[in-house]
Amino acid sequence: MQAQAAVMPERHGRWRIDTLAVAEPGPHEVLVRVVASGICQTDVHARDGFFPIPYPAVFGHEGAGVVERVGRAVTTLKPGDHVLMANPSCGACPDCLSGFETYCSNAPMLKQSGYRADGTSLSFRQGQEPIYGSFFQQSSFASLTLATARNTIRVPDEVPLDILAAFPCGVNTGAGAVMHVLKPQPGDSYVAFGTGTVGCAGLLAAKLAGCDPIIAVDVFDERLTLARSLGATHTVNATDPQLVNAVRSLAGGRGAQWCLEAAGVPAALRAAVEVLAPRGTVCLVGSAGAGVEVSLEMRTLQQGRLVRGCIQGESDVQTFLPRLIDLYRAGQLPIERLVRHYPHAAINDAVADMLAGTTIKAVLQISTA
Repeated sequence: MQAQAAVMPERHGRWRIDTLAVAEPGPHEVLVRVVASGICQTDVHARDGFFPIPYPAVFGHEGAGVVERVGRAVTTLKPGDHVLMANPSCGACPDCLSGFETYCSNAPMLKQSGYRADGTSLSFRQGQEPIYGSFFQQSSFASLTLATARNTIRVPDEVPLDILAAFPCGVNTGAGAVMHVLKPQPGDSYVAFGTGTVGCAGLLAAKLAGCDPIIAVDVFDERLTLARSLGATHTVNATDPQLVNAVRSLAGGRGAQWCLEAAGVPAALRAAVEVLAPRGTVCLVGSAGAGVEVSLEMRTLQQGRLVRGCIQGESDVQTFLPRLIDLYRAGQLPIERLVRHYPHAAINDAVADMLAGTTIKAVLQISTA
């Protein structure tokens, strides 16, 4: 079987479209024809060598498509099913068994080793050359790819896959952090630091929870305008030298009860802590490379302020993604307003636009449903 795939040949390189051979599905795997794939900051981090996956490699971890074949042990999916491919987990480690699959002990191997879940075999080759894949056990920047049944979620046939491709990581992470970790109540004050896909999804979840005020912070004025239209009651440009005082004032003077740091920038995390009210909480979901540190004034934390991290919204993807899709279908999560579509071959343009702030959620259109 052959696929057209966006291959990253080297660290800090440019994607190229190549024809690759795809392996047959193993007992617990599914072969998926990828219709669309979201692009996320994590894919850019993979391009730039943040992870141990070797090059050349196929990345992508927000795939949406149609099942072509299933392994002999797969009973939950069948050919023709419309699916999303999401965060992988082993299902057997203590964290998975405790219901926290996003902290799976085997996640580094499953996400970043370049190998399939058996730990040895490769999903892609080009002639005799190995092409590393199985990124998040999917490598969705290919027209045909392998995933595990565990990280593949059936979705309704009538929902557009080129919109749902925004859900597996970006929407899941932002909405999940608010709904599973912060859990705000009606009337609580909420601040989003960063209004990309993750920040906007969190903002929409805060709106659903009845938060007021909802304050959006970003360096891009266009994104702040969109955030206002999605439900932010106030916006502040992050370059404002009085950022902390401005946000605290908008939150009633005492500070905010809840903050989501979705920018992955040390200055943003420090500001998020400093705008908190006593006993307020900031949840860090923004991704940063190894060694990136942030300094905090110790007495700031003494007033009961809490800083905690969160991976992938602490979501059980098999149940939470269908819940988010129901909210989308009900008009309560207008994710289509975040999405801009690009042809598969325009992946380098899509990433450049995303990094420049002109595109919030870039989605590659890879094949037809």
